[in-house]
Amino acid sequence: MDADIPILTKYFHYALSREEQDELCAWRKQSPENEDLYTKMRDLRLAFEYKQRDTVEEVARGLAEIRTGIEKKHNKSKWKRIVSYAAVITALTVMGIFGLNHSLSARYTVISVAPNGAVKKVLLPDSSLVWLASNAELRIPSDFSDKERSVYLSGRGYFDIRKRNGTPFLVTSDILNVLVTGTSFDLTVNTEKKTVETLLVSGKVTLQNRKRKSLLDIVPGEKVVYEAQKNCLFVEKVDVQTFTAWHLDQITFENATLREIVNKLSLIYDVNINLESRKIAEHRFRYIINREESLTEVLDLLSYLAPIEYVIEGDEVFIYEKH
Repeated sequence: MDADIPILTKYFHYALSREEQDELCAWRKQSPENEDLYTKMRDLRLAFEYKQRDTVEEVARGLAEIRTGIEKKHNKSKWKRIVSYAAVITALTVMGIFGLNHSLSARYTVISVAPNGAVKKVLLPDSSLVWLASNAELRIPSDFSDKERSVYLSGRGYFDIRKRNGTPFLVTSDILNVLVTGTSFDLTVNTEKKTVETLLVSGKVTLQNRKRKSLLDIVPGEKVVYEAQKNCLFVEKVDVQTFTAWHLDQITFENATLREIVNKLSLIYDVNINLESRKIAEHRFRYIINREESLTEVLDLLSYLAPIEYVIEGDEVFIYEKH
């Protein structure tokens, strides 16, 4: 169809509506050439999003492949409609704006986060979302399609999977697989300890062995730890919000004393917090900190939860019991 270039343009910029996403899926199914062109554009979009390719030449090579595919179906003038991608992506690469280790192969795209790196949000081709913790690795196969949705995970990731009838989602690892429908869950694969920890937030997931044999269905609120060396599953009910706060860049205090909370606040905001009342110092609270909030905003919320008032004087904070 003649609309493939505008659709790909909007796809590249994450600007597709739900109807246009369906239109893109239909266009991909029209021919192997369309699917190949989509795959190449998807890989370039990932390269653009994470600001890294191995070399400028590799970026140029990828763009050339897309150009060749387009010119087989359209006249050369239509190439001008996406040639701006080359300038943008190549400029970013030349400037050396590198954040993640992102490499492409004939089989899959690899996205990995440095050991001390910040949480990274990844948009998958089906519009599902994954948040990767530090030292995590996600592999997205090149044949990621409507027929087979699967990724590989090492480390910790939070998944928010878009439901697609007839096409379940599979997270594979070196230890266990997780079969998903439309679901939100937290998954940690520790290859050194040979353990897999799965926490279901919503929906349904099924743990499978490496041969895809079902082992256990998990219900929301359950955390399941699998120890490969013992071949055992351990199930417990947990506070979902507490365990998954990391992907939202939050710090959660569960049954923490006021002294423990203010000590952590001192480190986060680089101030000295003086707790002037021993009486309330040992009171316990459930408290969530959003890192983007200012110290004043955090203390205002704390004042709502606890009978306290505060005074800020430069880098000194004084907290008093409210009378």
